[in-house]
Amino acid sequence: MDIPKSISPDRIVDAFVEVRYDSHLPFEIVVGTIFQNLDESYIYTNAPSKNLPVGGLNLSLGGTPLFYNDKIKIMLLDNSILFNILSSYIGWKEYIYQIKKVLSQIAGVNSPIKNYRRASVRYISEYPEMNIHDSFKFNFSFGLPHVKSDVYTFRSEFQEEDLKIFLNFQNNVKIKSTGDKKISTVDIDVLNENVSGNSIEYILEAISTAHDKQKEVFFSIMKEEYLKTLKPIY
Repeated sequence: MDIPKSISPDRIVDAFVEVRYDSHLPFEIVVGTIFQNLDESYIYTNAPSKNLPVGGLNLSLGGTPLFYNDKIKIMLLDNSILFNILSSYIGWKEYIYQIKKVLSQIAGVNSPIKNYRRASVRYISEYPEMNIHDSFKFNFSFGLPHVKSDVYTFRSEFQEEDLKIFLNFQNNVKIKSTGDKKISTVDIDVLNENVSGNSIEYILEAISTAHDKQKEVFFSIMKEEYLKTLKPIY
């Protein structure tokens, strides 16, 4: 299928990229080395307490070392670097450029990274006051055919070649922070575990492979008639 370069609106509310690595140094020394290697455009702080599911795992971010500039934030976990957008989505071309910039600086003098071993890409799209099955190729049913459920959460995990894909739907879930407005979400997390290399080009290719699969899955499950309303650019 032809995959659009962009749609409007894109409905992306969050986009994560995680890189796992091996290091010969203790985590505290890794943080200090990264602090020294990043340029002055990055500001250092600590992340507030929060649990975040990435790459199929629930990560605790309480007190996590965090760097940010005017485009992205970078959270440091033990053997993991987690990239995240600040607010609105900046587009993949800019996002991967920012990631490359950070990884290139980290790989400078006294790099703490010995080897990259995993990459994952997770995008969350949000649809207020919309039923998932109206715009995506998904129907929910179970052993009570007379019951029609419009509020549900669905999770699926499947493998395509070397990529593990986590697909999550939420339909008409009430969010208290929005005044009990009903929100539907499409959440796709692609994990590339077939990673073993230490060059910047290698890990960027692994990230791009996961990103391309995430995008392919997203547009594969979207209904053609809904896609046409989003002004796709190819």
